[in-house]
Amino acid sequence: MPTVSIRAYEQKDLPLEQRLASLAKRFAALKDAEGISPFSPAALHAYIQNSDNVAAVQTGLLLLQLAGHPTEEPFELLTAMAAWSDEDRQMFINFLRVWDF
Repeated sequence: MPTVSIRAYEQKDLPLEQRLASLAKRFAALKDAEGISPFSPAALHAYIQNSDNVAAVQTGLLLLQLAGHPTEEPFELLTAMAAWSDEDRQMFINFLRVWDF
């Protein structure tokens, strides 16, 4: 029987910050972002405010909104889908399958 790896972002019993850090690391758009590990909403917010990478900004907005951190602009799904790589779009779909809203 194959071993199934449970990622930290899937583990509902972990603290939100730990789950968000695990999730953020899996988005290629945030590969070099600040505020990912450890997860820091303030640092991530500052990073996306200074970024011109639409994929990184939208991914950051998604994570900040999941964290309950206030932002001036909302996460825009259609903008994100257009900007994300195939890998990031697939990661988003995987996230939707397991995240407990």
